Amino acid sequence: MGGESVAGGKMKETGTTHWTTPNTIATNEVGFNALPAGYRNGNGSFKSIGDNAYFWSSTAVGAYRAWIRDLSYDDGNAYRSDGIKQGGFSVRCIKD
Repeated sequence: MGGESVAGGKMKETGTTHWTTPNTIATNEVGFNALPAGYRNGNGSFKSIGDNAYFWSSTAVGAYRAWIRDLSYDDGNAYRSDGIKQGGFSVRCIKD
């Protein structure tokens, strides 16, 4: 998708109906239509709704952490980081 610095924009839903303004570089050209659901933290409260979309990877970092991708309203990146498995991030199911 052109690298981490532009992949997020290619995956984000366009416009600001769900995303916080300005929703920078959102083209959704790959048809993923990512929505900014934010995340659920360890105490059960929700954060970053409207600002970020966090998606689990199927790859574990260790017993307690796994890779995630973070898309943000203010740039086109698809950041890679690790998240604690007790956290609540989005998943995307793919039909074979």
